[in-house]
Amino acid sequence: MKYQEIRERIKKARRANNYTQEEMAELLRISTNSYRELEAGPTTLINPRLEKIAEILKLSMESLLFGHINNNQAQEKIEELKREHRIQIIELISNHKIELAQKEEEVSILNSKLITKEKIIGVLNEKKEQY
Repeated sequence: MKYQEIRERIKKARRANNYTQEEMAELLRISTNSYRELEAGPTTLINPRLEKIAEILKLSMESLLFGHINNNQAQEKIEELKREHRIQIIELISNHKIELAQKEEEVSILNSKLITKEKIIGVLNEKKEQY
């Protein structure tokens, strides 16, 4: 997704709706500087904020994210994004499974050590009674 294009669409729609950056910031309940950064680039575009911006500017999310497109184009873009992110999701799941297996191995080792220590304590308690 090209974030700079989204930022430009936001700026263009804001101007078309005769909002100042200060007014947008107030409607979004953020500082004016935060809103300026949102349009300029340093601030991450986050979904809940984008939804509110689209609502204020009377745009659909598809129009805000992808420009003026029809439903078929929107569906194609959504599928394209799903494909792009599917690999990342698979990698995250794989990494999670590997990490989980490592943690399970650590737990197994710690359980073995605990059992060994409990046996040693049991033997020591038996010897203690003999003295």
